[in-house]
Amino acid sequence: MITLRKLLKLKQKPNKPKIVEFISVADANQSFKIFLKRNKRAKRMTLRQNIADGSFSLTMPQRGNLSHAKAFCESHIKWISTQANLQDDVKILKNGQIIPLRGQDYKLVFVDKLRGVITQTDQEIIVTGGDDFAPKRLAKWLKAEAKTDIQKAIDKYEPLLNVKHSKLAVRDTTTRWGSCSSNKSISFSWRLILAPSDILDYVVAHELAHILEMNHSSKFWHHVEAVCDHTQQSRDWLKLNGGKLYKIRIK
Repeated sequence: MITLRKLLKLKQKPNKPKIVEFISVADANQSFKIFLKRNKRAKRMTLRQNIADGSFSLTMPQRGNLSHAKAFCESHIKWISTQANLQDDVKILKNGQIIPLRGQDYKLVFVDKLRGVITQTDQEIIVTGGDDFAPKRLAKWLKAEAKTDIQKAIDKYEPLLNVKHSKLAVRDTTTRWGSCSSNKSISFSWRLILAPSDILDYVVAHELAHILEMNHSSKFWHHVEAVCDHTQQSRDWLKLNGGKLYKIRIK
């Protein structure tokens, strides 16, 4: 028996396939496909790169002109080319990936079990949730681990420097390891948990010292070196290896 609801569904017109718009731009070495996203609320053009797959997209006003969109992208071809080359080295955290944790390499193992805690063995980090949910669960766990270690370092260095921070944040930054504001609020990159413990230790001492000196004067470095005897070694390590950690991304 055909009900009225089924009859109405049969009469409905099939959905039109969504048209994917894109433009192509090129530099001297290669061409790039830029996907267009028309948005009613957009008042200007915004160019972005998807960290997960390296693709580029341009958000533009609903009635934006294609020639204007192409000209905009061509004016940013140097940025597009640079980002595309950097993407070749980006490491997305996924099943089977080897990542450092506190300076030691571990293999990521994503299991299909939906519930359960993350387990760390001598050589593996086992994450539940499968390929769909494990990355987010791993991200939350890594940030929590980072915050725990950072807090321990804060508890160690605040009495030595005779300072007190007002607020702590752990963020997904890819340009700096830490920061300190004039109101004594300190912020750190979660990627510090990937580095050896001495590196995290140094960065915390560095930012807490900024509560005393909001600069990088000799007086500032005196404060840091007075409480952290591996300051120079840690700075050298970050210069050599920091870029590799920045390229570790969570989908």
